[in-house]
Amino acid sequence: MPTTNGPSLTNGSDSLHADMPSALINGQHSNEKRRKKLVIDTDGCADDVRGLILALQSEEEVLAVTTVAGSTNVLQAVANVARTLRAVGRPDVPIYKGANASLLLSTRRTDALFFFGLDGVGDSPDAEPKALAADVDAAQTDKPGAVALVELAAKYKHELTLVCIGPLTNVALALKLDPNFATNVKEVVIMGGNVWGCGNVPDRSTAEFNFHCDPEAAHIVLDEMKCPMICVPWELFFLEGKKHEQIVDFHAHLMMDTPLAKYLTAVTSVGRTILAADGKQFAYCDEIAVAIALRPEEIITDSKHLKASVELHGQMTRGQVAINWFDDAWPKADPSHRPNVQFVTSYDALLVDKMVHDAVAKLILDTN
Repeated sequence: MPTTNGPSLTNGSDSLHADMPSALINGQHSNEKRRKKLVIDTDGCADDVRGLILALQSEEEVLAVTTVAGSTNVLQAVANVARTLRAVGRPDVPIYKGANASLLLSTRRTDALFFFGLDGVGDSPDAEPKALAADVDAAQTDKPGAVALVELAAKYKHELTLVCIGPLTNVALALKLDPNFATNVKEVVIMGGNVWGCGNVPDRSTAEFNFHCDPEAAHIVLDEMKCPMICVPWELFFLEGKKHEQIVDFHAHLMMDTPLAKYLTAVTSVGRTILAADGKQFAYCDEIAVAIALRPEEIITDSKHLKASVELHGQMTRGQVAINWFDDAWPKADPSHRPNVQFVTSYDALLVDKMVHDAVAKLILDTN
């Protein structure tokens, strides 16, 4: 079962609603399930697309998608998100174009196009729904991503679940635009960072890719957000994924005879080919974060609440999560050092896989 010390996604809003009538908490009728309100912040590549489909095909409400440069540039991310929205028949969901560079321009950027394809989604523009030239212009023009985050968090105060599956540049900018953003958001789920120092950047870095792309942004978010934060670290893919391959066929959903299965087969093709050369499957990564945002109590099977920040200087460690293990070992030594992040250390891979299967199998609207 998940640990319960420190902030938790599963109970972080209880105190906010303690004095509210149950009818207001649960909707007009006490037996009516209140839909979660989600915003997805993404760099729009293959596993992001699979995670985005998981959210869009759920019963929860996706208010908007904000894009950020990461595995690809921000315009390509917009195009990939727009294509995915058409794939699930949801072109009504607004896209807001966010940051196309890290907070410090001197930050060395590493794209992941070798793994995802030059367009970030398998270099298969003719796969249905076909990539359109207009996709790159699909973002709203009235405001950038960070402003949209600030406004949505204020409009849906203490209701918004922010799911971050790319670098955290937009979120850091939102914090600087409006300090109230730190408490207006109900909860944040982040795919990024690491807990045991495992990196996945091809330059001997010990940082996880999303945090490596913008260490300053990650540092700001972990230090300044005041709502419950839950982190899906790289190790959940790198270490847990190896174990889960014994019980989960991560490619089985691609064998289904549905439009979304065919689309995801194309989207994940480059990464699957690379991993297959080493006898590995394209296990879940960003999809875990989305699944946790949707069903945290069921997905998280173990976690640690820790005091964490982000290293900003080391040649090899810049962007790595720095954890105060002293406080974990002796929590009563200094009560002022409260844990600020819940790190997921184990998850229900079979349930996430079922959720992906259900999303891919679900009927969709006309995508033309």
